[in-house]
Amino acid sequence: MFKLKTILASIALLASVSVNAQLLYKVEGNGLKSPSYIFGTHHIAPLSFIDKTGAGKPFTEAEQVVGEIDMTQDQMALGMAMQPHMMAPADSTLSKIISPEDFTIISEEFKKWAPAPGMELKMLDAMKPNVVTSMVAIGMAAQEMPGFNPQEQLDTYFQFQGKNTGKKIIPLETADYQASILFDFTPIAYQAESLVEMLKDPEKSIQATKELTAAYEAQDLDKMSELSSKDNEHPEFMEALVDKRNAEWLQKLPSIMNDAPSFIAVGALHLAGDKGIIEGLRKAGYTVTPVKQ
Repeated sequence: MFKLKTILASIALLASVSVNAQLLYKVEGNGLKSPSYIFGTHHIAPLSFIDKTGAGKPFTEAEQVVGEIDMTQDQMALGMAMQPHMMAPADSTLSKIISPEDFTIISEEFKKWAPAPGMELKMLDAMKPNVVTSMVAIGMAAQEMPGFNPQEQLDTYFQFQGKNTGKKIIPLETADYQASILFDFTPIAYQAESLVEMLKDPEKSIQATKELTAAYEAQDLDKMSELSSKDNEHPEFMEALVDKRNAEWLQKLPSIMNDAPSFIAVGALHLAGDKGIIEGLRKAGYTVTPVKQ
């Protein structure tokens, strides 16, 4: 079975191994005229968390904001880029790949966590299961996580605030590419198993989300690693989601940081480990140090 924590990790984009319980790092040396900063984000953390990490000052001083994708682009264009990856093949819609019994059960549960009043699962029949899982995860967080507002996510905040103050916004990849990883890479059958598991046992999902968020707010990347990797039966998904993208970003970041001091805000999952951005930059000759609050 495609374990639920694997898909929750993909949505939350959490961390993987110890980097001294820090989320904010200063990048210097290797020819840089001015330092840049890297900040690990979590999509369910409230904006108030920025002050706790000390990220406010480095963000203000940066001349450009770097993110996974450009969240400030026209929202219709963003949606159009992602939509083809969100739609299921005609022979693999939700009602066709989930048994009638399970579909009836999860349809009732879905109503509790739907992103809009009156929305029913049958309305999303043509969507891939991972799309619905993402919606449910956000709905659960909105109802169960104090202080969380789906309209105030860290990545989006940094980019729009940066744009409003004249900073250049630089994406590391396209929305089309990111959507292909999130919605195309995992077989639909595995996606469906995860969705059914989530809606049959919502308390388990809520508890997992709370544990991951608590670990993030404590900046405890060791704990986040333990939680996000537990029961993961499909490590190839996380390799595509994290390691492969890290390698691609590490090819782009040097020239970006050379151009101007940058504030790089990406999912905390990408910071740590032997194949993470922090270690990758160190291997490339940069001095990367945690910034203590």
